[in-house]
Amino acid sequence: MRLAPLSLALIASLATALPAQAYIAENRLVVTPLSVPGSFEVISRPGTGPREFWCAAASYAQTQLGRPTTSRIFIESGLGPAQTEPGKSAVVYTVAPTPALAQGPRPGEGGNYFVSMRKPGFNLSVSHARSFCSDRDFDAGDSDWFP
Repeated sequence: MRLAPLSLALIASLATALPAQAYIAENRLVVTPLSVPGSFEVISRPGTGPREFWCAAASYAQTQLGRPTTSRIFIESGLGPAQTEPGKSAVVYTVAPTPALAQGPRPGEGGNYFVSMRKPGFNLSVSHARSFCSDRDFDAGDSDWFP
């Protein structure tokens, strides 16, 4: 029964490692709800790019907030200091935009097809953002690539 104290210590350390109500997206980024209904932040990890942020945001919006694939996710505030994890960076998203935020740009407007993680008001549909979850990085150890 020496494992019981070790197990309890491990569980306690995991419980304190994540903010309350944190959600782990399918790409392993942490998503934390904020006090404003419909707003949440995706916490950055080293090497996280726009596609990973949007994947995590869509995963949270669909699975935790019950948003349909046709609904839109908006950047409320671009990449900056996290509100829920001091010392980390995050992007704040919302599924309940203000009228001004709802007028934000979409991909393709003005000839810009880049996916932003910095521009407030930039928005994607849940289905578009969720499509980034199926992207795969090249992995030399993957048997699909090498026999």
